[in-house]
Parts: sequence; C-alpha cells; structure tokens
Amino acid sequence: MMDRIFLLILATAGLFGSALLAEEVTFEANGDVKLGDREFPVDLALRLKDVNAKRISIESVVDLRRAKEILVEELKRAAFVDVCNALIGVTEATARADDTVISLSGRIEAELFRCESRSDGGSIRGENTFAGGLTVGASASAEFKDDCLFFRLDDLRLAPDQLTESSDAKGNVEKVRQVFIETANAILQRNPVCPELPPELVSLSPTYDAGGTRELGEGGVGLFFRGSIETSTEAIIDILQVLQSKKVLPPPPR
Repeated sequence: MMDRIFLLILATAGLFGSALLAEEVTFEANGDVKLGDREFPVDLALRLKDVNAKRISIESVVDLRRAKEILVEELKRAAFVDVCNALIGVTEATARADDTVISLSGRIEAELFRCESRSDGGSIRGENTFAGGLTVGASASAEFKDDCLFFRLDDLRLAPDQLTESSDAKGNVEKVRQVFIETANAILQRNPVCPELPPELVSLSPTYDAGGTRELGEGGVGLFFRGSIETSTEAIIDILQVLQSKKVLPPPPR
C-alpha cells in the first residue's frame, strides 16, 4: 500500500538528504491507498527534515477527501451487515474530521430476524421481527499501533423513523446498534492503514513513532504518520536501482 506514492518522494529524499541540513522540505504527490479490498485515490503531502548524517525525519499527511466520496458510494451498493439475525444497509453517509475525532452521520435501513438452528448444526434466517429506517450519528478515532492506524467506532447513536416508547421497539433499536457497531469494529480492526514500502526499498528502514487523524480544510478527513527514514549509501543505491527498473532513470552503462 502507498508504494506508488512514496517511491519518487523517498527517492528524492535519499538523493538530496545530505543537502537538507536543518531546513524543512515539503513534497506533494497523488497515489492510491488500499482500504479493505479496494484501492482509492488519495493526495499526499510529505515533509522532510534533517535529523543526522544517516536519517531524515518524515511526516506524511494523507488526504482522504477524494477517497471518502468513492468509499461512501461503495457502502451504499451492498449490505453492510448480512448475517443470520440482521440485514443492514447504508443509504446515506458523511464523515467529518474535528481534530483527532471523526464524526459520522447518515441513514441505514435495518431488518432483524429470528435465527433458527438446523439439525446439521447450522442456522437459517427465520421470521422478520423488525424493519425500518434509522438516522445514524457516530464518532470514530484512530489508534497508532505497530506502525499502523487502527480505527474504531467509539460511539453510535440511532434514531428510528417511527418513534415509540414500547420496550420491544427500544430493544430492537439496541439490537441494531449492537450488530452494527460489532460489525463495523471487526471490519476496521481487520483493515488498518499501514504506510508500507515495496521490498526493494527495505534498506530505507522507515520507522514510525506517531500517527493519527487530522482535519484538512473545513472538516476534511486526513491521516498523518511521523517517523524517519534511512539515507545511507546502501539505501541510495537501492533507490537508484528501483528508479532504473521503473524507467524513471536510464539504465546503468554497459
């Protein structure tokens, strides 16, 4: 993930790192980031600053505003939850960043069913016990762990279209809330965002010590990673070989 974004930027950092001194240099690029099984377009700003003779500090800011629109459309095309006792689809969704918190809002259509056991040990979807639309309000945050960002839903509020004070109705809304938040957090935990490099650039030895969410513009969702990269002779040679293999630089003379 992100190897196409980082390739030219890190190459430039490696080739000209010795000339950075204490100055800060910013690069901008476009590329793709993998979220789940799909790749989405992103914009990247990369800030480089000299640390010592062998390492350069790096802070990358990934702008997800273009990816967010495509991801929302993907969510609306298929059921978000499709299990024995529940079927939930997203019909509207928006995301907004506020410092380190991501606020989510939208609408879902939910159905609950009785889940009946079969003689072979499996289960089958039975009688429908609830069907209706609900307005969603939620907040999510990211935890930096093992060089990756792991997202989670911290709060989920549901308001049904048809308000009723009966205990059954409140119980159904709570069941929808539990199924939705469990499914969402399971998906998010399986799909962290990690700034990986291609194998041929492992000599850059990137290390990351911080990461999180960042508001871009007026509520735009962004991510940042902060750490440092290697600028040794071995790393520069590897970068040159990669650039030659990608035909960015001419091949070595014969």
